[in-house]
Amino acid sequence: MSQQPSVLVRLCNWALHSEGSTRSSALIRICLVFLLWARWANELVLFREFATPDGLAYVLLGINFYAATTLMLIGLWTRFATAWTAVVVGSMVFYFGGSLARVPWTHHHTYLLAAATALCACTPCGKSYSLDRLLAVRRAEAAGTTPPPEVGNLWGLRLMSLQLSAIYFWGAVDKTTVAFLSGERMEHYLMWFYLGSDRPAAGWVSALLLAAAVTTVLLEYTLSVGLHIRRVRPYLVVAGLALHALFYVLVPVYTFSATMACLYLAVVDADRVHALIEQMQGRGRAS
Repeated sequence: MSQQPSVLVRLCNWALHSEGSTRSSALIRICLVFLLWARWANELVLFREFATPDGLAYVLLGINFYAATTLMLIGLWTRFATAWTAVVVGSMVFYFGGSLARVPWTHHHTYLLAAATALCACTPCGKSYSLDRLLAVRRAEAAGTTPPPEVGNLWGLRLMSLQLSAIYFWGAVDKTTVAFLSGERMEHYLMWFYLGSDRPAAGWVSALLLAAAVTTVLLEYTLSVGLHIRRVRPYLVVAGLALHALFYVLVPVYTFSATMACLYLAVVDADRVHALIEQMQGRGRAS
């Protein structure tokens, strides 16, 4: 009778030794570039900073930003380009934002973009949807061999999924206060963004805000664990995406919600994503 591997061994295999389709990693890579451009491209065009005292530093930063993200997008020298982008964005958040007091660059949504880009560099994101992949296929065709499979180690995606869990868990911990669970902070947001200094007069509004506050905290705690449970994952993915859609349209979260939605690709089974894409292209049947 064969002995089942221990929980620790299974956890190690899941975290470090799992292999699967690289298409999820590639899609995350592409989405992250567009999110990086959405957040910073307008600020880093060269003419904006050239005349300022620190202009040369920002011009060099902009050149590095556009060069690295362009290579990352098209997938040329992909792992290097993604790591280069991670270094550039990290310097923007921690050096230009933190040390040079460019405060908007230290916001939590910019930190998440920097962290996600660094974790993307840990994935085999150039094995799909990239010029690297096209060149590999052409080399295989010229040699008369089979193109390399779109398969790689998924440990970088595991780190992304743990990043999602940490965000949900500590976000819920931060909200587990009387001020939030009573609906008072929700009422503050309503007044700050919509009503001005006038408190809502109707009693049902307070009841609705209380329900929204409690539901948000419970959902975030549930997402922090449940996204790793296969049976409930499909339902929680829908609930989580709906939550972030509400955040995006109701309050100024900037790129945060879109980045979180992008990182959901890290928790969905990579081979199922591959199979679904094949089905959409008429090449196979999705699970």
